[in-house]
Formats: sequence, C-alpha cells, structure tokens
Amino acid sequence: MTNHTSRPSTIERAGYLAVHSPDPAAAAAFAVKYMGLWLVHVDDEGRHYLAASGLDPYSLVFTPGAAKTIDHVAYLVRDLGVLNEYEQLLRSKGVAVERIDASGLWRAAAALRVQSPAGHYVHLTTGVNVEHPMGAIVVPNRPAPTPITLDHAAPRILDPQAEIDFAVDVLDLKVTARIVHPEEGIAVAFMRAHTLYHCYTIVAGPYNGLHHYQFTLKDRFAIFDAYERISGSGDVNVLWGPLRHGAGHNVAFYFHDHDGNIVEYSAEEEIVLDAAGYIQQEWSALNPAVGDEWGTEPPAIFFA
Repeated sequence: MTNHTSRPSTIERAGYLAVHSPDPAAAAAFAVKYMGLWLVHVDDEGRHYLAASGLDPYSLVFTPGAAKTIDHVAYLVRDLGVLNEYEQLLRSKGVAVERIDASGLWRAAAALRVQSPAGHYVHLTTGVNVEHPMGAIVVPNRPAPTPITLDHAAPRILDPQAEIDFAVDVLDLKVTARIVHPEEGIAVAFMRAHTLYHCYTIVAGPYNGLHHYQFTLKDRFAIFDAYERISGSGDVNVLWGPLRHGAGHNVAFYFHDHDGNIVEYSAEEEIVLDAAGYIQQEWSALNPAVGDEWGTEPPAIFFA
C-alpha cells in the first residue's frame, strides 16, 4: 500500500448514510419533493443516491431492503494514507476489518468495513476535505432552505455501552455527552470526531436498528423556513419541533421520511473548541431542558 501522508489516523466527519428501503424509488421521490434533496444517480442494484446542497457528491442512499434498517454509515478520513494507517492500526488491535477497494457503490473510494456490536456496518473511506464544519462554509439558499450535509446517523441500540466502546476503541471518536436515566441507565450518547458536538449518536432502545438521521441546515432561520414548508405541505408527518436541544444547543425539528424513518433537520450545533480541556457532559434524562430548552416534550412514538 502507498502511504500518502503521516497524518494521525482519525475520522474527520460523517460522509453519508445508506439505509434500506422496500421501495428506494418512492423513498427518493419523497426526499426530492419534501426534503430538499437532489436525486443524482440510480445504479444497477436499485440504489438511489441523493445529494444535499453541500460539497459531498451524495449524503443519503436508499438501497433495497427491509425498512428502518441501516445498510452502512460512511465516515471520512483525511486521505488514502490515513486510511492505510487506520487499517494497520485496527488489525493490530485485533479488530475484524474488511478492505473494500471496489464496492460497486457509485463514485466510491477504497473503504474499510467494520461491524458494530449492534450489527450495522461502518465504512471508513475518503471524500471531500473541509477545514471547517460544512454548514459554516456553504452559502445559504434563502429562497428554498435545504439541507447541507449529513451530520450524523443515530442507531437505536439494545446495548448502548457496547456501542460507545466500539465508537471510542474502533472509530476513535470521543464522548461529548451522555443522557442518563437514574434507573434505566444510558439513554443517549453523543460522540464527536473534531469540533462538532456529535457525528454519531447512540440511542438506547428495545431493538437494534435506526432511530434517526440528521441533516445540517445553515441556521435557525433556515430551520424555521424548512419547518413551515414541510409542515405546510400536509403530506409529511412532523413529529417534534421546532425546538432547541439542551444537549448540543442546536435548533431542530423532526419528521418522518417516506419509510417512517425519523429525520432531524438541525442548525447551530455546539462547537467544541478546546478539545484537550473539554469535560464530558452528563445530563439527567429527567431534566426537561435536555430535550427542549423551550419546553416541549417529544411524542411517545419518538422512543417507541
């Protein structure tokens, strides 16, 4: 293998989410009509690739399969040299890792595939490099507020501690914060790569699957405009929001996509500037401000 750099092996940010859909064409059409995404490619396997308004070639892929299950989540490393170093590091730790040089995915680079304790796959690959969060460098589209980039995927996890250990030990992420119930234990964990509050979220639940996925919009005004557009259509099930999370302090709202997956649109997420001195936050699940500083509560279906 060619070692292109000696930069430390680390994830830069989320790249894209590939999620199963029983009808990828219908799911993609919904995303174009209501979610502000663009259909940029359909491959021979029936995968539908959708782009946001940021710099990534695509941010969401609907691939044939059972609804509400993750095909894989892709995270980006700096370059091929880092990917090669990462592979060596993981193998030295005894981690089961598969090298994929030709995945069949559209515009896909070489990738490393690892499996989480919950069973979903994570691809470590290369892509567009940005020195600042994508949401900060993209010019807003005021006439039609659109998502800019995938911020995170949030799997629903039976064993959240095992997933946290995987995120730290295998993905080299850091724990930004946890929401903990005094009797039931960890409810949510937020993991970050660099300055963004989270790029991977773990939600405790009664089964393993997908809880939600989140797109970044430019600012709170884009969130409010997108909320009005989506809720005003009458065709989209808006679940919660607008709100301001206590954990992360982002302004957001949640709705269902075509297949019933929960989608979060979010902006103004907290930035961690002093990574070396940052102390992991601990929130009580009984604190109502954790979910929304403005006082609303999530519907029961949000954690069903």
